[in-house]
Amino acid sequence: MKLLIHSVSLWGHGNIRTWEPADPGHFAELVFVDIGQKGKKGSDTFTIRVATPSGLDALDDKNGILAIRPLLIMRRYHFDDLWRWLESTVRDCEEETWLACVDNLRRHFNWEY
Repeated sequence: MKLLIHSVSLWGHGNIRTWEPADPGHFAELVFVDIGQKGKKGSDTFTIRVATPSGLDALDDKNGILAIRPLLIMRRYHFDDLWRWLESTVRDCEEETWLACVDNLRRHFNWEY
């Protein structure tokens, strides 16, 4: 089954394709990725924290922990680099059934359910 990324968004930001952080080297945000079956309506939301090393360092810790999985660390935030990783990762998660696809996707993302 072919998967399709329907949308990618950040909390409180407009068009993520054109949005740039003030400092691309200092970034730590939760990214929402809506993924569904190609050719069908509807999608499920998956999330992943995307951060740079200095962005991670600036996070408030909780009992000494800065972040837990899922986590993608980028040297500098650039949407095109993130998009390429998302496309490749989602493509690698394709299987025969939706549930098998979700099992694979959950290795990289949190699933809304």
